[in-house]
Amino acid sequence: MDDTVKEWLSGDLTDGSPHDLQARRTIARMLRSEDAGLIRILADAIDPDNTGSGWIGRLIMKPRRPGRRRQVGQRRIAAFIYQRTKDGVPVEAAVKEAEDKFAVRSSTIYSAWSKWRPHIERNPEMWGRT
Repeated sequence: MDDTVKEWLSGDLTDGSPHDLQARRTIARMLRSEDAGLIRILADAIDPDNTGSGWIGRLIMKPRRPGRRRQVGQRRIAAFIYQRTKDGVPVEAAVKEAEDKFAVRSSTIYSAWSKWRPHIERNPEMWGRT
C-alpha cells in the first residue's frame, strides 16, 4: 500500500495538502476497483479480534490529537436546520431553535448550514429527523 495512504489513514497529513489529495484519490480509486484489498485492510483495522500488528494497530490505538473538541457535529446541526425549514420554519427561527437545542452560537450554526446544505439538498432522503 502507498505510504501516503498509510499517512492519511493514520491522520498524519494536513487537510488539503498535495499528499492529502493524492492519498484520498488513491483510496477512492481502490474502493471503486474490483480488488477488495483496501476493504480488507479497513476490516482488519475495525476487527476487535485483530492482533493489531503493524501500522493498523497504531492506527486503532492512536490517541486523539490535542485541541478543542466539537461538542456537536456540524452535520447534525445542518440536518436540524434542514428539517425545521422543511417543516416551514424560516431559517432565522430555526437558527434560534438550534442555538437553544445545541448550545452553540449562531455563527457556528450558519457555518454548519452553509457547509452541509448542498450535501443535504443533493440527497434529502438521507437526512431524517434529528
